[in-house]
Amino acid sequence: MLEALIRLEDVGPGGYYETAESQLKLLALADYLYMHGVPFQVAVISRFIDPLRGVDCPMGNPHNPVSVRFVQTLHALCARGASLGMHGYTHQYGQSISAEGYEFAYSGCKKDCPPGDPLESLSTMFHFQKSYAYRRFYMAYSEFHAAGLHPNWFETPHYTASEVQRKILEACTCLIYEDNPEAPNSRQMTFRRSSSIFGKTYYVPTPLGYIGSETVEQDVNRMMNQANSFGENDLASFFYHPFLEFPYIHIRKNAPPIYEDRSPLKRLIQHMFSNGRRFVSILDLFRSYIIKETATDSGEKKP
Repeated sequence: MLEALIRLEDVGPGGYYETAESQLKLLALADYLYMHGVPFQVAVISRFIDPLRGVDCPMGNPHNPVSVRFVQTLHALCARGASLGMHGYTHQYGQSISAEGYEFAYSGCKKDCPPGDPLESLSTMFHFQKSYAYRRFYMAYSEFHAAGLHPNWFETPHYTASEVQRKILEACTCLIYEDNPEAPNSRQMTFRRSSSIFGKTYYVPTPLGYIGSETVEQDVNRMMNQANSFGENDLASFFYHPFLEFPYIHIRKNAPPIYEDRSPLKRLIQHMFSNGRRFVSILDLFRSYIIKETATDSGEKKP
């Protein structure tokens, strides 16, 4: 079956999605996807921090009008078929800005470097719950809970975490929406053994990558050509920053928005359709994988 998957990336209560107009444009994008039968995923940054501007906006704060509007927008996205995931907690560390900075440890860091976690963090529940990675996961989940929302999956900022931190995160969730570090070039769902309730953590990759803000046309053409070469069982999976659509969406007073057909995302969606691909939700993909895996395991156990 020819399947495609889309994730709206780096959506938080600040930056490109802080104003009422930008949130209306995000809803217009969601309306388009919903009306065309496209399930979609949203990578949510639950606390937006911009140290230079003095911005610290957790989405679960009921007294902040920006947070309240943002949470209302997320609920509206869910009503249009969105599956929400935790994209880290703040997607930054130190003086870096949310959606730009790193949140977990990585080699080669020279500025605003997130801490790692010692191997000891995996030894006991006490050390596990004291770990930096667990606390970031827990705080992100708490923001969702405060907003009356439920996350279905997790994604590390920039697909980066130390091996110990990754094992901590894998123990917290059975579904991670990013490339599997053990199979970075995979075009299909894979898993790693973990301490999750399944004993595994499943990875959903994005082999088509994303569209860069400085290379839009180049990346649109690249993704179309790559998708053409994908096989029947390959996931035409990609992520997209919604603000790239905003110049093509025009909000009108007392009238529906005007959404231009020449936008990069619309062209990508239509290309997938024209090549016989069907967009699926990450949860349907996950359920289907588990069913097939269970059937295979049962067949192998028969005498």
